[in-house]
Amino acid sequence: MSALEYIKEKYDLNLNQHRMPIEIPNTNRKDLAKLFYELDYETGAEIGVERGNYSEILCKRNPNLHLYCIDAWECYPEYREHVSQEKLDRFYDETKDRLSKWDANLIRGFSVDAAKDFDNKSLDFVYIDANHNFQNVTNDICAWLPKIKKGGIISGHDFIRRKGTSYQVHVVEAITGYTQAYRIKPWFVFGRKAIIENERRDKPRSWMWIKK
Repeated sequence: MSALEYIKEKYDLNLNQHRMPIEIPNTNRKDLAKLFYELDYETGAEIGVERGNYSEILCKRNPNLHLYCIDAWECYPEYREHVSQEKLDRFYDETKDRLSKWDANLIRGFSVDAAKDFDNKSLDFVYIDANHNFQNVTNDICAWLPKIKKGGIISGHDFIRRKGTSYQVHVVEAITGYTQAYRIKPWFVFGRKAIIENERRDKPRSWMWIKK
């Protein structure tokens, strides 16, 4: 069974919807981590790690996973300038400690540069959660999508429109624009946009599609 067929059956989805994305109700990114395990994905990368909280969830939900954790942990203009370098260094040390018992490889570098060290079609999934402005989200997709195997998943965090933040968040615009430009269907968001009582849902939802 293909990954798409598995997802369709698991979540009882109608894949013939004209409007994208297809929402997967009553799910969050912990369910995405579990899905990677159910699909037998054993090699993945998280782009933008910060303190390693989601990295740990990915590893806990998938004990066989070899996870590459890519983050610059570096203060730079228009993104990390709101966080001191001292604090980012502490985040890096915290991440090392948090992931020490898992098969995780921390790579301290910028996303697009780090992608050059990976072979094409070498990863089962990539989860993007780095700089959220339009150019960087698009660059991350372009850099990492070739690294994913056919039938693997590209995904990411913060599918949300934010206002009044100290840095730009254009994930919705970047993902919507990219999928429209390249006619990618279907693609998915974990959790409904509407908040339904007793349904699981992350406030900043996660998105994904399967590489063909």
